[in-house]
Amino acid sequence: MIKKTLLAAVVATLASAGAQAQSVSLYGLVDMSVVNTKAPGAASASTQAQSGNMTTSFYGFRSTEDLGGGLKAEAVAEGFLRATNGAAGRFDGDPLFSRTASVGLSGGFGSVALGRLTNPLFVNNLIFNALGDSFGFSPAIRMLHLSAGQASGDTGWNEAIRLTLPKIGGATVNVVHALKGSRPGANTNVSALYFAGPLSLGASWQEVRRRDGAPGSVGASDSDAWQIGAAYDLKTVKLFAQVGKVENITFKTDYDHMGVGAAVPMGPNGKILAQYSSMEPSNAKASKTTSLAYDHFLSKRTDLYAVYMNEQVPGRSTGTTYGVGIRHRF
Repeated sequence: MIKKTLLAAVVATLASAGAQAQSVSLYGLVDMSVVNTKAPGAASASTQAQSGNMTTSFYGFRSTEDLGGGLKAEAVAEGFLRATNGAAGRFDGDPLFSRTASVGLSGGFGSVALGRLTNPLFVNNLIFNALGDSFGFSPAIRMLHLSAGQASGDTGWNEAIRLTLPKIGGATVNVVHALKGSRPGANTNVSALYFAGPLSLGASWQEVRRRDGAPGSVGASDSDAWQIGAAYDLKTVKLFAQVGKVENITFKTDYDHMGVGAAVPMGPNGKILAQYSSMEPSNAKASKTTSLAYDHFLSKRTDLYAVYMNEQVPGRSTGTTYGVGIRHRF
């Protein structure tokens, strides 16, 4: 009788945990690498252990509820972390849930969400380059979101509302608006993605007037930006291309962006990744960055990678980066 009672208790506990896992989930990714970097124009190189070079390390919580009649509610809270020292955020002062913090509804009408939401221009940029969302190694990400020619505004927008229209064929349209609040202005983005077999296309346009960045920084400037991207999977190689422009209204400078890339499968578990991107200001010559990487999956959740990056900035000596790292998803 005791054994039966204990067994029943265990089964009930597992069933309860299973039911909970269907509505509430914990997930994330930890990325660590050792890199040797000589920045453009620098006299010497340095070697460091760094967090989040291939993918910014993060953790997240997601809760979903079926409200019936095809209507669902969802709440998401995602924060960045630095595995080098265990600190929260991408940098000191970064909000606890700076990746995403939102609540919303979805159904036959599409979906609507409110809170801190991911900027669709960033999503378009990461989809259509071979190194994805790598702030450490992707030329496309670094030039559009880190360099002097970046689109102002963070990869996430505060006080935002997102409307996702019902999918038509393989096309999805998102409209995101970050309210003015106490800031000088508001942000608006309209983006569309299309997926059909081996072909994928994307387009994103935005204007930034909230100036959430530090005073005097590029992030605190007014800007308009657009980008068009495409990818095609030939099985033996997946090709990427993107072109776009940033018009920095505050600094009165335009920046033309472009990039091409490729991902080549190497057996069942590996890929060679190559990406070239350039950024040309209206008042100077173009900066050019090329990255070459090998990514090897030990399992569906864990991969090892090695990367070489070459950066060319007019008037400076060539910058080079070598890195090896590991990513684990949970």
